[in-house]
Amino acid sequence: MSLFKRKKIVTASETPLGTDINIKCLKKVDKGEILSETKLKWKYEDKGVEYPSSYVVKTNDGFSYQIDEPYLDEKKKAKLENKMKMLYYVIKPSEEDQLIAQILQAIDYDKTMGYYVIRDILRYNVLTPLFDDMEIEDISYAGAGVDKARGDVVWVFHRGFGTWLPTNIHLTPSDADYLVQRIALKAGKSVTLAKPIVDAISPEGYRLALTYGREVSLPGSSISIRKPLEDVWTLSYMIYSKRIMSDWMASAIWYVLENRGVVLVVGRSGTGKTTLINGMLTILPPTWKIVTVEEIPELKVIHPNWVRLISRKSTTFMEYAEAVDIPLDKLIAHTLRIRPDLVSVGEVRTKEELNEFIHSVASGHGGVTSIHAEDFPSLKARFNYSGIDDSFFSIISLVVFIDSFPVNVNGNTFLRRRVQEMGEINLIQGQAVYNRLAVYNPVTDMWDDSDLIKSKRLSLLAYKKGKTEEGLKLELEERNEFFKLTAKSTITEFKSGLQKFYERRGVM
Repeated sequence: MSLFKRKKIVTASETPLGTDINIKCLKKVDKGEILSETKLKWKYEDKGVEYPSSYVVKTNDGFSYQIDEPYLDEKKKAKLENKMKMLYYVIKPSEEDQLIAQILQAIDYDKTMGYYVIRDILRYNVLTPLFDDMEIEDISYAGAGVDKARGDVVWVFHRGFGTWLPTNIHLTPSDADYLVQRIALKAGKSVTLAKPIVDAISPEGYRLALTYGREVSLPGSSISIRKPLEDVWTLSYMIYSKRIMSDWMASAIWYVLENRGVVLVVGRSGTGKTTLINGMLTILPPTWKIVTVEEIPELKVIHPNWVRLISRKSTTFMEYAEAVDIPLDKLIAHTLRIRPDLVSVGEVRTKEELNEFIHSVASGHGGVTSIHAEDFPSLKARFNYSGIDDSFFSIISLVVFIDSFPVNVNGNTFLRRRVQEMGEINLIQGQAVYNRLAVYNPVTDMWDDSDLIKSKRLSLLAYKKGKTEEGLKLELEERNEFFKLTAKSTITEFKSGLQKFYERRGVM
């Protein structure tokens, strides 16, 4: 049976306007100082094809992010476009590997053309390189209608430089409509004018927020893709390589969590709350039963006794849709039945989620979660507005505020994530009073953590263990030493060192 007489399906190579194929090749266009270069190899080498590179370039106009793809001359481009037109009638998506093998054979296994076959048929067309660069944290397209000739720019948030950068990728409204449908389809969702909003998870585990057409976003479709870290950063690495907080602050957090206290991470969207929580989870006893609860699976635990709970949203319009939903608050309530040592909730937003988290950690196990707020007054207001009085703060051991600050790096200024301050909340005559224990100085890029040892919450935890203030100081110093010893350790080395640390303390 001929390859091209199968059922018609929409493929990545098909343009929104039909079967007219016009392969876009991305080339680095800005001439300036190259600040970084990354080879985006993904799995291309395994498939025997070429791969692109990415560059961060500094020019007189500022910084930009440039993709440079394998060069495709006009002769090869015409040949490949002709082959791709034939893909309008193709075999089923479940047989994509077979399809790719046959197409590669049809183009004589040309390594350059092979790259574009994989990019446009299997993956995300011109956005594909952005999926492959692990330094990219967010991909954003708003379709502002500024450049009507070439289309509007796709922006990326770069981890290494800590800022949004314009790319050399331009999308017209029809390009954006097509890519929104393509991305949604890859995530197992559908997007239509009747249902123009999609919140989903890509096959790679990335958070997708898409809008289609002009129904809810102007002037047209929008794309937002959040890419969590592939690897887990240990708390040691975050202290010494990323300088997210001082070692004394990290030791205090460790002491609280080890003694089943509760830590609240507070900050704006995109300030690194989830990344910080992941780092905190690395220093827990390796044998603990750790339960994570999330809407989007971003929390990662390096220890084996891990229960991962994910909420479920209905995709049906039927009247029983609510019965199909499994919201976050129900999963948090479920943690009470499975005997955790620590519960980590990715983020609490609603009144129901806040209440269930309170009930969960009040039962005696440790807990850590995040919430959107800017400072203590706004945090308190969020809880009070949800009907939760100040007595809730009696179970919170530490509050960690995180934000982004401009930091000079080799003569250039970039945003870097820093713990802005850390404190405790004490109840005085029934009122929550915030006591700051450590604070960041953006001028010196250092922390003043001299008040940490005076913490009432830390002193209370130490007292319950029969330790004096001097004993508490020794506990924190031991943890500081561990952080220094494991600052450059691999995950395997870190886990081995952590196991020995707890064995010396009689924790198996």
